[in-house]
Amino acid sequence: MNQILIQLKPILRMLKPYIMGFYLRTMAFERGKDTIFASEMKRTALILTYWSMALILFAIVLSSTGYSFANALFLASSLLPIAVLFRYLLAQVRFTSRRQGLRDLCFLTLFILTLALLAIHLAHTIILALRNQVVTGPSVPPILLNPVFLLAMLLLIVIGDYYFEQMIEQKLPESEDSITFTSDRQAVTLQRKEILYVESRDTETWVHATEGRSYRNKRPISVWANLLGKEFLRIHRSYLVRISACQGREGENIMLGDLRLPISRKYKTEVQEVLL
Repeated sequence: MNQILIQLKPILRMLKPYIMGFYLRTMAFERGKDTIFASEMKRTALILTYWSMALILFAIVLSSTGYSFANALFLASSLLPIAVLFRYLLAQVRFTSRRQGLRDLCFLTLFILTLALLAIHLAHTIILALRNQVVTGPSVPPILLNPVFLLAMLLLIVIGDYYFEQMIEQKLPESEDSITFTSDRQAVTLQRKEILYVESRDTETWVHATEGRSYRNKRPISVWANLLGKEFLRIHRSYLVRISACQGREGENIMLGDLRLPISRKYKTEVQEVLL
């Protein structure tokens, strides 16, 4: 009996902090190989709430153009994915070169307006079909074909989302101070500032920390990239480094103390943008 308890002791010690999959030490949910922080769940819920409210307010505005609220809601739903796409692509525009940045912004605006107009015409046609009216029925309200109005509405949603995320960032930081993972059947807790880089070795991933510490685990490096967030930068399919630990570039390598970690072509542009 004592021998069995001795064998079970490491497993019991590892499972002790868990209550129904909730890790008390880091306030995180464990789901398979993924760790989901409670703050991330709250952030996601708040952002979804914002976009739901934006959808309803957009539908109210569109209903003033002659549509019933149900039809206006359908029309707003067709434009909402375009607003989400606008928000994502707008964040990718870089003004390292002012001329290039302005050119990209103009092309992006034309692209989004074209998609919005196509979506409006398609949604309007579907609404007429649901009303059992011929396609030559009531035309699209002129204000919805006004590019200034469309761009203003989309920008209001996008800018509102930006400032809402900034507010959430202050109230609910994206990352926790510490992170807990399993290494060789033992629960390991590290402060984020202790992690220098993560290395992928085929089926294994190694977390390299300060003071020469290294921990082996099975979580893929792509999951680590999502888990560690913006503080870390992917420089290679096998390497994820903490930005504040980087001491510069040397040719096609990142300097990390005495280490030289290679930069692959795939991540070269992103590395240049982050580490000028």
